[in-house]
Parts: sequence; C-alpha cells; structure tokens
Amino acid sequence: MLQITPSRRRALLWAALGIGFGLAYRYLVVQQHWIGHLCDPGDGPWWCGPRTGLILFFQYSGFGILAVLTGALALWRGHAWAIHTALAAGGAGLVLYNAETAGIGFVMGLVAALRQPAAAEDKSITGEEQA
Repeated sequence: MLQITPSRRRALLWAALGIGFGLAYRYLVVQQHWIGHLCDPGDGPWWCGPRTGLILFFQYSGFGILAVLTGALALWRGHAWAIHTALAAGGAGLVLYNAETAGIGFVMGLVAALRQPAAAEDKSITGEEQA
C-alpha cells in the first residue's frame, strides 16, 4: 500500500510549488498586456530584464530540459535535490508552455519520489546496510 512518508510529502510540496510558481508567473506576469507594454520600449522598470530572461528560458524549453535532465538523474542516482528539482521544474514547465518535455521530466521525478522510500524499506527488511 502506498503511504505518504515525509520524503513523499516533501516531493508533493515541491511539485505544488512548481505548479504554483508557473501559474502565478503565467497569469500575473506573462499574460498581462499592460506589463508587456510597459517593458516594450526597453526603458521599463528594473524587473523587465528578469521577466524577459525568464520568458526566453521557457520559450527555449528551459523548464522542460531541466526537468528531463534532473528527472533522469533522480531515477539513476535517487538524489533528493534532483527529485525536487525535476518536480518543481516539470510543474512549472507544464504550465509555462513546455508541456511536452516538462511532462516527461515531471513523471520521472514522480517515479523517483515514489521509488525512493520503498527501496530504503526493502533494504531494512532484508538486513542490508546502506553504503
């Protein structure tokens, strides 16, 4: 039976944070026409540069590529930071127009998050020590 362990709860939190960041950024910053018009002339407020940089990042599938790379690393090595990064980047990419690649990375992060505690429980049952 699937149990919600603290590590799985953290993984769900990172996934929710990624999706929440993506939703907030998409609907509060990217799709607001007045913000785009404010930044168009090139002499807008200080935050126009980071806004443009982040828009370019997801236009070139940055979130999706980051999610796939860290998702593969999470499946291969099982590092918690890789799992959390895959889930957060994948969640943000699903909302920010990188659904194809971000979805793959998000699923890899989910599989790694679900697999990690089960592997630790199996080792403790069989009596093997972790190196």
